[in-house]
Amino acid sequence: MASSATTPLQPVNEQSFTDLIVPLVQPGYRLACAMLHDSQLAEDVVQDASLIAWHKLGRLEDRSQLRSWFLGIVANECRNARRRTWLRSVTLGLPTRLAVGSGEDRIVATADLRQALRQLRHQDQLVVTLHFYFDMPMTEIAAVAGISVEAARSRLYRAVRQLRPELAIEEALR
Repeated sequence: MASSATTPLQPVNEQSFTDLIVPLVQPGYRLACAMLHDSQLAEDVVQDASLIAWHKLGRLEDRSQLRSWFLGIVANECRNARRRTWLRSVTLGLPTRLAVGSGEDRIVATADLRQALRQLRHQDQLVVTLHFYFDMPMTEIAAVAGISVEAARSRLYRAVRQLRPELAIEEALR
Protein backbone atom coordinates (compact mmCIF):
# COMPACT_ATOMS: atom_id res chain seq x y z
CA MET A 1 0.00 0.00 0.00
CA ALA A 2 1.29 3.48 -0.86
CA SER A 3 2.20 5.89 1.89
CA SER A 4 -0.14 8.74 2.73
CA ALA A 5 2.44 11.21 1.36
CA THR A 6 1.87 9.93 -2.17
CA THR A 7 -1.86 9.28 -2.08
CA PRO A 8 -4.07 11.72 -3.95
CA LEU A 9 -5.68 14.40 -1.85
CA GLN A 10 -9.45 14.23 -1.99
CA PRO A 11 -11.42 17.17 -0.60
CA VAL A 12 -13.67 15.25 1.75
CA ASN A 13 -15.28 18.39 3.04
CA GLU A 14 -14.72 22.10 3.46
CA GLN A 15 -13.02 21.69 6.83
CA SER A 16 -10.34 19.31 5.53
CA PHE A 17 -9.63 21.64 2.60
CA THR A 18 -9.44 24.61 4.98
CA ASP A 19 -7.02 22.72 7.22
CA LEU A 20 -4.73 22.13 4.22
CA ILE A 21 -4.89 25.62 2.71
CA VAL A 22 -4.88 27.93 5.77
CA PRO A 23 -1.12 27.57 6.40
CA LEU A 24 -0.50 28.42 2.72
CA VAL A 25 -2.65 31.54 2.49
CA GLN A 26 -0.12 33.88 4.14
CA PRO A 27 2.82 32.76 1.95
CA GLY A 28 0.51 32.99 -1.07
CA TYR A 29 -0.51 36.52 -0.10
CA ARG A 30 3.12 37.55 0.42
CA LEU A 31 4.02 36.16 -3.00
CA ALA A 32 1.10 37.97 -4.64
CA CYS A 33 2.02 41.26 -2.92
CA ALA A 34 5.62 40.90 -4.05
CA MET A 35 4.57 40.15 -7.62
CA LEU A 36 1.75 42.69 -7.96
CA HIS A 37 2.63 45.50 -5.51
CA ASP A 38 -1.06 45.96 -4.75
CA SER A 39 -2.49 44.52 -1.53
CA GLN A 40 -6.12 44.50 -2.65
CA LEU A 41 -5.31 42.82 -5.93
CA ALA A 42 -3.12 40.35 -4.03
CA GLU A 43 -6.08 39.42 -1.80
CA ASP A 44 -8.23 38.82 -4.87
CA VAL A 45 -5.53 36.70 -6.47
CA VAL A 46 -5.14 34.50 -3.37
CA GLN A 47 -8.90 34.09 -3.15
CA ASP A 48 -9.04 33.06 -6.81
CA ALA A 49 -6.08 30.71 -6.30
CA SER A 50 -7.82 29.12 -3.32
CA LEU A 51 -10.93 28.50 -5.40
CA ILE A 52 -8.85 26.95 -8.17
CA ALA A 53 -7.04 24.81 -5.59
CA TRP A 54 -10.39 23.62 -4.23
CA HIS A 55 -11.43 22.47 -7.70
CA LYS A 56 -8.11 20.86 -8.62
CA LEU A 57 -7.10 19.35 -5.28
CA GLY A 58 -8.09 15.86 -6.38
CA ARG A 59 -5.44 15.98 -9.12
CA LEU A 60 -2.58 16.54 -6.68
CA GLU A 61 -0.81 13.22 -6.22
CA ASP A 62 1.84 14.06 -3.64
CA ARG A 63 0.91 15.80 -0.39
CA SER A 64 4.51 16.98 0.07
CA GLN A 65 4.12 19.14 -3.05
CA LEU A 66 1.11 21.06 -1.68
CA ARG A 67 3.03 24.28 -0.91
CA SER A 68 4.77 24.40 -4.30
CA TRP A 69 1.54 23.48 -6.06
CA PHE A 70 -0.48 26.22 -4.33
CA LEU A 71 2.22 28.88 -4.81
CA GLY A 72 2.35 27.90 -8.49
CA ILE A 73 -1.37 28.57 -8.76
CA VAL A 74 -0.88 31.94 -7.03
CA ALA A 75 1.96 32.79 -9.44
CA ASN A 76 -0.22 31.93 -12.45
CA GLU A 77 -3.07 34.03 -11.10
CA CYS A 78 -0.62 36.93 -10.60
CA ARG A 79 0.38 36.62 -14.25
CA ASN A 80 -3.28 36.67 -15.26
CA ALA A 81 -3.95 39.71 -13.07
CA ARG A 82 -1.01 41.59 -14.61
CA ARG A 83 -2.31 40.75 -18.08
CA ARG A 84 -5.77 42.05 -17.21
CA THR A 85 -4.23 45.26 -15.84
CA TRP A 86 -2.15 45.70 -18.98
CA LEU A 87 -5.14 45.07 -21.22
CA ARG A 88 -7.21 47.65 -19.32
CA SER A 89 -4.49 50.29 -19.72
CA VAL A 90 -4.13 49.56 -23.44
CA THR A 91 -7.84 49.73 -24.13
CA LEU A 92 -8.36 52.94 -22.13
CA GLY A 93 -5.90 54.92 -24.22
CA LEU A 94 -4.29 57.72 -22.27
CA PRO A 95 -2.12 56.98 -19.24
CA THR A 96 -3.45 58.02 -15.85
CA ARG A 97 -0.46 60.32 -15.26
CA LEU A 98 0.54 62.75 -17.99
CA ALA A 99 3.05 64.86 -16.06
CA VAL A 100 6.58 64.87 -17.42
CA GLY A 101 9.14 64.15 -14.71
CA SER A 102 12.62 65.59 -14.57
CA GLY A 103 15.67 63.51 -15.37
CA GLU A 104 16.42 63.27 -11.66
CA ASP A 105 12.93 61.91 -10.96
CA ARG A 106 13.42 59.19 -13.57
CA ILE A 107 16.78 58.19 -12.08
CA VAL A 108 15.32 57.96 -8.58
CA ALA A 109 12.36 55.93 -9.84
CA THR A 110 14.58 53.45 -11.68
CA ALA A 111 16.79 53.05 -8.62
CA ASP A 112 13.84 51.79 -6.59
CA LEU A 113 14.07 48.01 -6.20
CA ARG A 114 10.34 47.47 -6.46
CA GLN A 115 10.22 49.42 -9.68
CA ALA A 116 13.15 47.41 -11.00
CA LEU A 117 11.39 44.15 -10.11
CA ARG A 118 8.29 45.27 -11.98
CA GLN A 119 10.39 45.66 -15.11
CA LEU A 120 11.37 42.00 -15.07
CA ARG A 121 9.44 39.40 -17.03
CA HIS A 122 6.93 37.49 -14.92
CA GLN A 123 8.97 34.27 -14.71
CA ASP A 124 12.14 36.19 -13.79
CA GLN A 125 10.29 38.21 -11.16
CA LEU A 126 8.86 34.99 -9.76
CA VAL A 127 12.23 33.27 -9.25
CA VAL A 128 13.79 36.41 -7.74
CA THR A 129 10.86 36.82 -5.33
CA LEU A 130 10.85 33.19 -4.29
CA HIS A 131 14.61 33.12 -3.78
CA PHE A 132 15.18 36.42 -1.98
CA TYR A 133 11.83 37.08 -0.27
CA PHE A 134 10.85 33.51 0.60
CA ASP A 135 14.35 32.03 0.89
CA MET A 136 13.15 28.94 -0.97
CA PRO A 137 15.58 26.27 -2.16
CA MET A 138 16.11 26.00 -5.92
CA THR A 139 14.24 22.69 -6.09
CA GLU A 140 11.08 24.26 -4.68
CA ILE A 141 11.48 27.39 -6.84
CA ALA A 142 11.68 25.13 -9.88
CA ALA A 143 8.54 23.27 -8.79
CA VAL A 144 6.56 26.51 -8.30
CA ALA A 145 7.73 27.92 -11.65
CA GLY A 146 7.23 24.62 -13.47
CA ILE A 147 10.80 24.49 -14.78
CA SER A 148 13.96 22.50 -14.10
CA VAL A 149 16.35 23.41 -11.29
CA GLU A 150 18.99 24.42 -13.84
CA ALA A 151 16.51 26.69 -15.63
CA ALA A 152 15.49 28.27 -12.31
CA ARG A 153 19.13 28.91 -11.45
CA SER A 154 19.75 30.44 -14.91
CA ARG A 155 16.69 32.68 -14.66
CA LEU A 156 17.71 33.86 -11.22
CA TYR A 157 21.23 34.63 -12.43
CA ARG A 158 20.00 36.55 -15.50
CA ALA A 159 17.38 38.47 -13.51
CA VAL A 160 19.85 39.56 -10.86
CA ARG A 161 22.30 40.59 -13.60
CA GLN A 162 19.52 42.66 -15.15
CA LEU A 163 18.74 44.31 -11.81
CA ARG A 164 22.37 45.06 -10.97
CA PRO A 165 24.63 44.52 -13.99
CA GLU A 166 27.79 45.54 -12.14
CA LEU A 167 27.17 43.12 -9.25
CA ALA A 168 29.28 39.98 -9.12
CA ILE A 169 26.69 37.37 -8.08
CA GLU A 170 28.40 34.09 -8.84
CA GLU A 171 29.15 33.46 -5.15
CA ALA A 172 25.64 34.35 -3.98
CA LEU A 173 24.05 31.72 -6.21
CA ARG A 174 26.24 28.77 -5.15
